[in-house]
Amino acid sequence: MGGARRSAPTARIDQSKEAPLAVPPAPHDAAPTASPSTDLPPKSAPVQPPDAGGADPTRSLRATVRGIGSVVGPTSAVTALLYYFGWTRTSIEAHQLGLDDSLLGYSTQDYLLRSMSSMFGPLVVALLAALAGLGIHSAIVAWVDRSGGLGVSRAIDAHIQRILRPMTIAIAVLAAACLAAGIAGARVRHPSSLIYVASPVCVTLSIVLGVYAAGLYRRFLAGGHGGHGGHGGGAAGELRGLRAVSATLIVLILVLSVFWNVSHYAAIKGRNLAATVDSLLPTQPSVVVYSAKRLYLQAPVVETRLDPTDAAYKYAYSGLKLLFRSDHKYFLRPSDPGPVANIVLPDSLDIRLEYFRGA
Repeated sequence: MGGARRSAPTARIDQSKEAPLAVPPAPHDAAPTASPSTDLPPKSAPVQPPDAGGADPTRSLRATVRGIGSVVGPTSAVTALLYYFGWTRTSIEAHQLGLDDSLLGYSTQDYLLRSMSSMFGPLVVALLAALAGLGIHSAIVAWVDRSGGLGVSRAIDAHIQRILRPMTIAIAVLAAACLAAGIAGARVRHPSSLIYVASPVCVTLSIVLGVYAAGLYRRFLAGGHGGHGGHGGGAAGELRGLRAVSATLIVLILVLSVFWNVSHYAAIKGRNLAATVDSLLPTQPSVVVYSAKRLYLQAPVVETRLDPTDAAYKYAYSGLKLLFRSDHKYFLRPSDPGPVANIVLPDSLDIRLEYFRGA
């Protein structure tokens, strides 16, 4: 019993001597052993090659158009054009007839409906022209790509440049010619209908052709990696910002020119409609106006006093033609040729109109 008690400590001492055979945990102050993965430097993101002139020169322009389109929308833009055209045409027509457009009391829907028939043709032509321009541009890009001009290096072959350079110069010259023609037409004091409509169209074409010529030059002909070579990162960023601002200004100028085109076209249509109304006046319905009170309409309108004392209407007026009816008002003119006099009568119970077939 006593020997067993003395052997137990000895066994514990022996076990403590064998403990260092196990792998001890690393002390806190020891330097950590670097793993093979941590010995390597951290991987950096792959360096992208700089855009060597292959970027689409119209990218910022398209971004601006998309931004405007997301706010305004194609439908709103077309609606604004139709409303502006309807209002301008109605104002010019009323002025030519000796009236004011405020007398007509047209609503927004009236202006839009009166614009559809006249604006359908120009809108179709403009859309077809835009599609044709996109097709021509796609054909040019496809030809350059087939010729090896849109490879990884973005280097344009000299043969391709010899063909594109005269093309770009011709487009720029045509843009300058259109601008000169538009300015000259706008300075004519009494232009014909053709010159009056063509002058803003020429200015709009000059903007489109000039921007496209600049885009062709920057993408295919400008040296130094498409105009980026030799500039540091800060300068390149500043140039990109300036190009974005320039694209926005170009879009605004283009929108203003489109409204200029619409206003001139609407003015021509308004004058033509007023002339048509004047020429068709003899074929308009003849009108006899019965009134409870004397209206004092001047000659050549014929005034007749009705005899019955118990009649609802005391006076009758003949020799009138109906122009049109709008906003609960009747617009009349004397049927006899002579000085133009527009007669506006309210639609009320105090008057009654009788219509007869025109000549």
